[in-house]
Amino acid sequence: MNLLSMRYFISIAEYSSFTKASEHLYVTQPTLSRQILDLEEELGVQLFVRGRHSLSLTEQGSRFLPEATEIIRRCDNIRDIVKQEHDDGTVIGLLSIGYQGFLDTKLMHNTLKSLTQKHPRIDFSLARGNPAELRHHLLINKYDVVFALNTCFASIPNIECIKLQENKLQIAVPRSHRLSKYDSIDMKELANENFIMLERKISPFTVDYATSLCMKNGFSPNASYYVNDAEKALLLVGSGKGIAFLHSTNNIKSPDESYDIKVLSIEQLDNDLNFVLAFKRDNVNPIIPMLVAGLMNPATNIGVT
Repeated sequence: MNLLSMRYFISIAEYSSFTKASEHLYVTQPTLSRQILDLEEELGVQLFVRGRHSLSLTEQGSRFLPEATEIIRRCDNIRDIVKQEHDDGTVIGLLSIGYQGFLDTKLMHNTLKSLTQKHPRIDFSLARGNPAELRHHLLINKYDVVFALNTCFASIPNIECIKLQENKLQIAVPRSHRLSKYDSIDMKELANENFIMLERKISPFTVDYATSLCMKNGFSPNASYYVNDAEKALLLVGSGKGIAFLHSTNNIKSPDESYDIKVLSIEQLDNDLNFVLAFKRDNVNPIIPMLVAGLMNPATNIGVT
């Protein structure tokens, strides 16, 4: 019996749907089905009642769910249970951190530096990833915490999101563009523009958000280029090939000067793209609340806005 099958079983049970679980785990439905069939065969019981439009746990599945959840919880946290504290009270442990590239991670860096100074026996594992990877790795407990945009974790059970910074979509246009004389624009003014878009597999949540924003304003974005990172998008914008969406919490210093572009605010936006710290509520790694306390303490992050 492998842990991955149990993780998949727990996720399917949480969502009551193979489709939703596969979307949130970023694995195919056939993969999920095969894992569950193998698990049922190994256990010798049926775990789900599969209807045409419904999915529910069998009696055996209901008994197995809390046991599987406890097994996964203990496996994920055994490292921290064993190494929580040294005999002299020194905190010892490892925090696995995922973070989203192209965002301003100064807040994360300052907090980790402060935490290390106070607790030098704490170690950090850092990995950069795109939104889909970060969400998947948080859900399967590869990462303890993730710094990313909150759209990555919308509607996922058992995930705590703490707002760190406000983030909004902006529009980058060439310096010579007709709209560059403005500081903000209405989305309706972009209906006939050529967009340079990120490939959806790189950032599906942001791409879907941007596309829906266009649709709400009466048009579908005409994509002239698809790129795999935001810096390439800005290079193309500066070359006059189109316009592109840009996060306000990007980590490029003076993008206007670096790429010969003008960054415009979009009027009447909500805050669905805020920069957050995300973690599972049942993760007992003792370093998580220490990290949260550091992030919430303004004195820890002097100079961060």
